[in-house]
Amino acid sequence: MDAPMPTTAPRTSRVRLTIQPLIVKAYKVAGIIALGAILIGLLLYLVNNVFYFFDNSWVRPVILSPSHDKVLAATADVSAAQARLDDLELERARAAAAKSKLERLQLASAEFVAEMTPVAATADKTLAGITARRDLMRANLERQGAVDDLIVVERELAVLDASIVAQKGTVERLSSSYYLKARGQTIVVGFVPYENVSTAHPGTPLYRCAWGLLNCHEVGKVISVLDGEVTERHPEKDRMLRGVMIEMSLADARAGEDTVLFAGSKPFWIL
Repeated sequence: MDAPMPTTAPRTSRVRLTIQPLIVKAYKVAGIIALGAILIGLLLYLVNNVFYFFDNSWVRPVILSPSHDKVLAATADVSAAQARLDDLELERARAAAAKSKLERLQLASAEFVAEMTPVAATADKTLAGITARRDLMRANLERQGAVDDLIVVERELAVLDASIVAQKGTVERLSSSYYLKARGQTIVVGFVPYENVSTAHPGTPLYRCAWGLLNCHEVGKVISVLDGEVTERHPEKDRMLRGVMIEMSLADARAGEDTVLFAGSKPFWIL
């Protein structure tokens, strides 16, 4: 009598036939999800690039610290200007001292000439008379030399006075630089390229977006536009732009750490 056939193979075949369609479906679903993710990523990339191509409202926050290039440069400029002012004032003090010395020399020479003129006029041709006339001549030359030198020194003082006034103005202007506020603390300013300056007027609200260009809310406002041209990198593109810095007031300190803020309105208004 023949022995019964084993049932393992048919059962394995049935399990395989049951699982195989599920695996195929899972692959299809995974492929659809991956394709959808790629399409969504591509769409977001295109939307982001198109938006920044036409947008002129973005502002890039820049954190200024004592070691920032702009802060160091402003500090160096003020120090150099103050040193130049100190040099000018020292030079003026020396010129003023030289003027006083020449005035004393002129006065002493004039007094000597006044005293010696009648003596030399009555002196004979003896050695004493010749010496008196020689001393009188030297005193006259010294007096005239002092007069000539005084003209030069007075002109030099006038030039130095004008230079000191101008240099004091330079020191005052450089000392008012906003960047110097970061010498002892960290502050946040905003970079605005020239093509966006028209949207960053003082008082303009600033918006921060939590999801790229979406879920945006107001976080502060523009206070003023700072003097001087700067260069900074575009927030989304690998290129440098020329522009200016703006002073900002931020209610949310985290906004200063963002890549970009928007001036005037939300990127998509209601989102």
